[in-house]
Amino acid sequence: MKRKVLLCALALTSWFSYGQISTYVLQPASIAGALDYTLPTDWGLSPDMSDPANLVQAFAAIVDDGTTADSLGCEPLVNGADIAGKIAIVYRGTCEFGMKALNAQNAGAVAVVIVNNIPGPPVGMAGGTSGASVSIPVVMISQDAGALIHDEVVAGNVEMFIGSVQNMFQANVSLAKASTLIPAQAARPALVSASATEFEVPLGAWLFNFGSDNQADVTLQATVTHNGNTVYDETSAASIVNSTDSVFFTLPTFTQNGYNGRYEITYTAHLTTNDEFPDDNTYSTSLSVDSVMSYAPLDANGMPEQMAFFKPATTGQVFQICAYFMDPNASRLRADGIYAAATLNAPATVDGQQLDIRLFEWNDVFTGLSDATFNEVSEIMNGIFEYTDSLQAREVQFIPFFEPTPLVDNQNYLFCVSTSNPDVFLGHNSAVNYRQNDETTDQINTLLNLDGTWSGGWATGEVPALGVKMVSATVGIKEQNMVELTPYPNPTSALLRIPVNGLTGKAAVQVYDPKGSKVADKQVIVGGDNILTMDLRGFNDGAYMFHVTFENGKRSSFRVVVTK
Repeated sequence: MKRKVLLCALALTSWFSYGQISTYVLQPASIAGALDYTLPTDWGLSPDMSDPANLVQAFAAIVDDGTTADSLGCEPLVNGADIAGKIAIVYRGTCEFGMKALNAQNAGAVAVVIVNNIPGPPVGMAGGTSGASVSIPVVMISQDAGALIHDEVVAGNVEMFIGSVQNMFQANVSLAKASTLIPAQAARPALVSASATEFEVPLGAWLFNFGSDNQADVTLQATVTHNGNTVYDETSAASIVNSTDSVFFTLPTFTQNGYNGRYEITYTAHLTTNDEFPDDNTYSTSLSVDSVMSYAPLDANGMPEQMAFFKPATTGQVFQICAYFMDPNASRLRADGIYAAATLNAPATVDGQQLDIRLFEWNDVFTGLSDATFNEVSEIMNGIFEYTDSLQAREVQFIPFFEPTPLVDNQNYLFCVSTSNPDVFLGHNSAVNYRQNDETTDQINTLLNLDGTWSGGWATGEVPALGVKMVSATVGIKEQNMVELTPYPNPTSALLRIPVNGLTGKAAVQVYDPKGSKVADKQVIVGGDNILTMDLRGFNDGAYMFHVTFENGKRSSFRVVVTK
């Protein structure tokens, strides 16, 4: 039976609904404006914040559960009189998000704002055991936004609203990141981006009218800058966008004779009148062209930017995050390894934890995300990284493959990162959203595997912040310790013999099954006949990856097919 990818792309109507929701500081004027936010993930009773009837507007107050100054809200609140009828401000940490929100709700709060306790954007919120009982709006804002409003909240000066801005203003046209066309990857190798025929960026976006008035002569502008110079500046034809309606605006495709370095892409929605809610009129993203392939934008150091860390909400689920790659000129490239980051909730540390990377050939026949199946996915290379210091948490690490791997033209590949500890969070990025690309081109970008089931990714749209180091296939591999071993018989049903002429002493043999799980890790002694023999009669049918490391530093990798 074919296993088809589970699509998580939302319908356009859902984009429209999500785009009109805002978490906004109305006063004082010195800090007024929209705040970046996230909504709960399926808490059951959570109100539909896209419905204007559920909008909440009130002054804000910090909760007090009798424990800390900036309360975590993990205990019943002791300042219920201050919280009743207010938007409760509570800080992330210690207990589940649902417990914090329920304690605020029980004290009479009309909504809850949870402040993140780590740098970066707000993250998704699972409700835990208490979330199903929460019926008031809940959002998370960033640590920086919490610091911005803190003192004014304490002074009682902060009035906010949470909910739909539909019809709150006469003139209000919106542009959302999930409704824009963006580069197929946020970072891609220059070696396969040598001309406009090898790579181009279609541009365009949906503009939504959340104002009460129809708007005539609405336009969309896009600019691209490179090294401080504007290399693209185009404005669409004008169009009417009626109230509660949306229009897709197309722009000329962005191309270059050759791509290199970083490009900044900015979309701007323009009205002929004054937009009364301009906070959502622009969106910016970037394209980096060098030696890294990534769907997450790169930071100032050229590494995938880590903005949020995720793991499945269901306890104990094994997962891996993957980036898709295929290119008609892929034979110019060699994949050397993957950049990735991880963390654990305090007080646990990453010291001693292991990240696994895997490279899969994906040989199913498909045209795009909508008809993708996963019956012919086989691992061809892997690598491991073990944390040795708690300070490495959240920091990007380079994890080399056991062997640098030349790529093949038009071959579908999956580059994946996983961990055997289900409590480990893997790095993601929320600055981009590929949903419009998915809708327009049926593009495959990043994938998620939960307990062996593939899907199109997290429902909230974050992408894995992993990057693949890709260099020229013609550059010599500096690794002098690689040796070529040719095992026989291959395929085999029982014993496998590995000639190791010229190599003696101890050797470590690691074996990975077709799903990438380690099934053997043995210390052996190479015999006097210089043949290493292994009994594979206990293995199931399939292609297994072997990595052999000798005590003198020499190493080799190869695949063996087991048939019964």
